Amino acid sequence: MAARARQPVTVEPKQDEQESAPAFVWEPYTPGSVLRVSHTSCCGLYEWAAEGGQFFVLRSAGDSGYEETGRGRYRQALDVYIALAEAHRGEHLRRGERPDPDTFLLNGRRG
Repeated sequence: MAARARQPVTVEPKQDEQESAPAFVWEPYTPGSVLRVSHTSCCGLYEWAAEGGQFFVLRSAGDSGYEETGRGRYRQALDVYIALAEAHRGEHLRRGERPDPDTFLLNGRRG
């Protein structure tokens, strides 16, 4: 299998005045080398993944497969995951629900 070409990081968080959560550009995920998913967020909404030395966040796109965002180096991709997971946790709290604990939110901002 051919290695995925390095792509410049084009995902930048944008604050939408009508939403409190950061918005990210989601692109269709195209399988490359060996995909490793090592963490799944509350409700299974987001997955922390690595492939070919790059890290990113996956989410289901329904019948059309998966979408990705934040592809790049570990720290940059982890910051994207944390922003998304924190926003999702906030949605649960606003609805008066108790979200599942997320170890990346507890430990991700250290270091």
